[in-house]
Amino acid sequence: MIQIPNRGHRQLRKGRQSIHGAYYSVTFATHNRNPILITPGTPNIIFQCFDWLETDERLQWICVMVMPDHIHAIFQLGNKQTLSRLIQSLKRYTATQINAHLSRNGAFWQENYHEHGIRHDESLNKLVRYCYENPFREGLVAQPKDYPYWRCKFEME
Repeated sequence: MIQIPNRGHRQLRKGRQSIHGAYYSVTFATHNRNPILITPGTPNIIFQCFDWLETDERLQWICVMVMPDHIHAIFQLGNKQTLSRLIQSLKRYTATQINAHLSRNGAFWQENYHEHGIRHDESLNKLVRYCYENPFREGLVAQPKDYPYWRCKFEME
């Protein structure tokens, strides 16, 4: 009899690899999909964290999209940490800073995250476009360029 593996975040981690210098697309969400990420000042905490991680050579970010209840980020993994340790560090730091900023406590991020290794430039371009258009698809703005909580190192449109 074939046994189907249990679904869940532990199953997502099986086979996950960290390849220094590789590009990754990562998505992670707030606890219970709480839409608090675009509260004034909160996106800046997230962007500053990505800038610091880049300065510390843990990653080189390509784009970061802060949606109300989740983040999409595309970056090249640096050589100082594994992908899982990098995300754990990023989530721990931003949770502490944002909770303090919003005068709240408790769980901030969902435990799991989704990651996709990017192997071709064509895929990288499609994923950056997907991030850029996400607020438009969600009905948050009339045009993607109108969304303020987005950073990209490439010119869009």
